[in-house]
Amino acid sequence: MIRFSEEQLAQLDRLEKLQYVAEVHQMIVNEYPELAGDRSLRDRLERAYAHAVALGFKDGGTITQFLYYEAFAPNFYRQPAIDAWLRKPGRTVEQRFADLLAQAKSKLRED
Repeated sequence: MIRFSEEQLAQLDRLEKLQYVAEVHQMIVNEYPELAGDRSLRDRLERAYAHAVALGFKDGGTITQFLYYEAFAPNFYRQPAIDAWLRKPGRTVEQRFADLLAQAKSKLRED
């Protein structure tokens, strides 16, 4: 049986996360070629991913959606109102994010 040290496991976990972000980055660039020239995109996605995980996001689809929003609205999650909403107790962060998106879409339809 193969045994890994804590350090090796941490490194494997980091590589897996970077691979995930790289794949989402490629999906975004493929869908929206105009973002290919954004040199900050990959770094922003890595920071947004780390933030999402720190908030408690677990669902890969929701994390991907979070990263797509970051691609088009840099640091959207750092706005005080959004950050407060995502940290609000009582529901999972994925549920709060879905509520946030629903409210934003509703507001856009009203305008």
